[in-house]
Amino acid sequence: MKISLIDFNHNSKKSNSEEKNGLANEIKETKKTSNLSNILTKEINLFGSGLSLQKKESFYSELQILLSAGLDLQRALTLVIDNQKKTNDKKLFSDIQQSIIGGLSLSESINETRQFSKYEIFSIKIGEETGQLTSILNELASFFQKSLQYRRKVFGALAYPIFVIVFSLAVVVFLLQFLVPMFSGVYERFDKELPELTQKIVFLSNWMIDYSMYLFLGIGVLIVLLFTQRTKVWFRKMSSWLLVRLPIFGPLIREIYLVRFCQSMSLLLSSKIPLLKAVGLVKSMINFYSIEIALSHAEKEILNGSTLEDALQPFPFFPKQLLALVKVGEEASQLDTMFQKLGEQYNNAVEQRTEVLSSLIEPILIVGLGVLVGIVLIAMYLPLFQLSTGVN
Repeated sequence: MKISLIDFNHNSKKSNSEEKNGLANEIKETKKTSNLSNILTKEINLFGSGLSLQKKESFYSELQILLSAGLDLQRALTLVIDNQKKTNDKKLFSDIQQSIIGGLSLSESINETRQFSKYEIFSIKIGEETGQLTSILNELASFFQKSLQYRRKVFGALAYPIFVIVFSLAVVVFLLQFLVPMFSGVYERFDKELPELTQKIVFLSNWMIDYSMYLFLGIGVLIVLLFTQRTKVWFRKMSSWLLVRLPIFGPLIREIYLVRFCQSMSLLLSSKIPLLKAVGLVKSMINFYSIEIALSHAEKEILNGSTLEDALQPFPFFPKQLLALVKVGEEASQLDTMFQKLGEQYNNAVEQRTEVLSSLIEPILIVGLGVLVGIVLIAMYLPLFQLSTGVN
């Protein structure tokens, strides 16, 4: 990524220029780190021009570095704008800069763009009011960096198995559509009953040829239906219920969302945000039905005087160990610290589970693919073996 630093004062001293060059190098290093896993972490926005997690992490990281170096907010935003490649991104940050020039604060300016969540806006507002804006920006950059890491872990755990499964299905479909009909045409000339396994494979091949158009059409309709219904309550409820109950991958997905929940709560509570407000902000930040419905219930219960631990008790998504430690944190008035420790604990669990899955899934899927192809080939060559035996 090309980064250019504008010399705002042509008569400045050489030391000031060296400071800017050092600042540019620091930003480049930050950019280089964030792009190491660009393939897995990049979000593709097919509909809309919202900022991806990666762009938000980059924005907060750059802005924090520039403000910490002593630049004012307008100059820092100018440098951020110069770093953008896409026209839409340049326009977005230019609008933020113009709003600040017009007298609005940073939190008010990003709120007007409607591209940032309430979580971010409220956190930045707290930073402005307390004089800790750079610290808040650093926390937000860290939060989005970890969110990208968790997304990468999910992709790392699911992408390879999904690829192998899709490839296996494609191979089997190819065999049934082309290889099996060729063999079955030859076997029809034999006045002899085919082995049972061969008969089943031939039947499956004929069924695939006769109904393949309807099968693919049904898959297409299903994909369109799921896409159009993805924001509906019933779909979100069903998908979240299925995700956490998937064999092998369900516990991993659950722990990843628990990490995000704990770290978000820790960040907000450590910033002295009231518990009720923190719960509402986390609910709007984590887009997962099981957590959203639980936090909506918790908001009402806390407003009526209940504790967070009691409010989350009816929801099995939250483990008993988490609830027990939340109760201890509430009694000791150290809920932020407790959520921080829980976040670290679940993060370690996610890393261990991901490593185990990565080491086990690959050989299992390769063996499974070999078995599927082997069954089809054996079924096709089995009549030839029997014919050869009969001749002998």
